Amino acid sequence: MIFLVLAAENLFFPLVGLAVVLKFALSRRRALLRGLSAELPERLGFVPMPALAALKGREVVWVHAASAGEVSAVSEFVRRLKSRAKNPPAVVMTCSTAAGRERARSLSAVDAALLAPLDIYSAVSRFLLQIKPKILLVAETELWPHMIALCSRRGVKIAVVNGRISKRSFARTKPFAFLTRPFLARVGRVAAQSEEHAARFEALGAPAERVRALGNLKYDVTPAAGPVEAAAKAVADLGWEGAPLFVAGSTHPAEEDVVLNAYAAAQERVPALKLVLAPRHVERAHEAARNLERRRLAYCAWSKPERPANSSVLLLDAMGILPAFYGRALLSFVGGTLVPIGGHNILEPALAGSPVAFGPYTAHVEDVARALEEAGGGFKVQDAGELAMKLQSLAALPEKARAAAKAAKGAATSLQGAVERTLDDLKDWL
Repeated sequence: MIFLVLAAENLFFPLVGLAVVLKFALSRRRALLRGLSAELPERLGFVPMPALAALKGREVVWVHAASAGEVSAVSEFVRRLKSRAKNPPAVVMTCSTAAGRERARSLSAVDAALLAPLDIYSAVSRFLLQIKPKILLVAETELWPHMIALCSRRGVKIAVVNGRISKRSFARTKPFAFLTRPFLARVGRVAAQSEEHAARFEALGAPAERVRALGNLKYDVTPAAGPVEAAAKAVADLGWEGAPLFVAGSTHPAEEDVVLNAYAAAQERVPALKLVLAPRHVERAHEAARNLERRRLAYCAWSKPERPANSSVLLLDAMGILPAFYGRALLSFVGGTLVPIGGHNILEPALAGSPVAFGPYTAHVEDVARALEEAGGGFKVQDAGELAMKLQSLAALPEKARAAAKAAKGAATSLQGAVERTLDDLKDWL
């Protein structure tokens, strides 16, 4: 069965690759193809000489993370992996995207950051012959047939870390479990994010005795505090000291209408209430500004030096600023949850000590949302009316607001520890 899967992949991979290139060439994203020729050697498994020099004479751990998000999620795990070892291995991190490779290059614990070889026999075989890894650690679900089969053939120990399989992916893959089972049988350890994810790995063929639910590695990544002093100065310049603050982060267009409607309704009952609004994509800040102007809401932009004292809204139109305001919030709302995206980082405001509101779409953050709700530090809202009521309630009852903030931070902290649990599970390998 494994031979048939590998043969089919080698046969169809060029056709699929050509189709992907044509799709991009005929789309508005055709600019992404400009770097294709420069990327091709790494995609074909050729490792640059500087990277090989960094690995010379050292044992190698290969970590594969698909893109920038997965790289960030395993960053603390990789750092502690090296710091705990008496003889730290060389870490080669591969990514499927150029953006992921750039993020990996920024990690001091990574000795070589490369584009992953295409999952065809020649590319993967060439790559393995050059880096000679002892261990392969695959982040989340990036399990490729040649990667697994050729590593297994060469005696490379294989583990999945921060393992997850979404409900949608599981439903699509389960009918083909007879194809995934032979490959998952070659994986020595699966450290899953939760019991649900662990059960899905088992259902697709991972031996139950090798699967453990150890938590989500990204919860151990300490979020950047942001420019705390600059945020404090902005609050002082605006005359907002002591005013209740509503922080809405990572918002999408439709969610901004909900947030602004909720803010307007809550402000009628709580006139001192102020709003910090941070669109998910900073390049959309001008759209959010037009929305504020249409509603005749007095606002100022973070990037502009003028901060009129009559402003009731601060628009964050720069990256990295939002975390500095979460710790000041009466209530934080996190986007991607009122639209069917699945939720952005609701853990970050909770760790900063803010109660968190979110919509019903929390597939990507379901364990955090559940923990926050159960603790009383998170609140699921369906619309602007429910969000406004929650703002009014917390503003009217300071003790309730403080209790919710404490509960949010406690629940968020309780989710941490996956890095140490995963390292302990792999200590006989490392």
